[in-house]
Amino acid sequence: MNRNEFFTRLALAVYKLDGAYDYFAKGGGVKPNLMWLLYALNDGKKHTQVQICDQWLFPRSTVNTLVKQCESEGLVALCKIEGEKREMQVVLTEKGRAFADKILEPVYRAEQQLFDGYLAKNGYSFLEELEKFGEQTEKLFARINKVHLKEGD
Repeated sequence: MNRNEFFTRLALAVYKLDGAYDYFAKGGGVKPNLMWLLYALNDGKKHTQVQICDQWLFPRSTVNTLVKQCESEGLVALCKIEGEKREMQVVLTEKGRAFADKILEPVYRAEQQLFDGYLAKNGYSFLEELEKFGEQTEKLFARINKVHLKEGD
């Protein structure tokens, strides 16, 4: 396998995975970005918009728009963080948690089936390797992009 074949197969695998999740979003009547925001917020941990952007690699404008939309619909509340002037915690409201559970329940059910079936049989080590590969790719591409941007000035 050469470089082109490898990265084409990798891209197709990633997009198949992403597309599979998109089916759940569309089936739930929401856009994929909203589903992913609900997914991020529904993990029981505290989140700020900046943290969501950094972790999920969403543009800040996308997250801000989604959070404002969800806030106006009563799905999330913005809570002050002690010691912070501007950054606020984004929290699912009771209505938001019920909505997230409704949208995400089929996703969680499918993930459990994959976890119990495919992953139980084939192991989880590929995830660690994929995470390492993703980190290396992100670092290298960022470094190359910085050089490329400087050359374009």
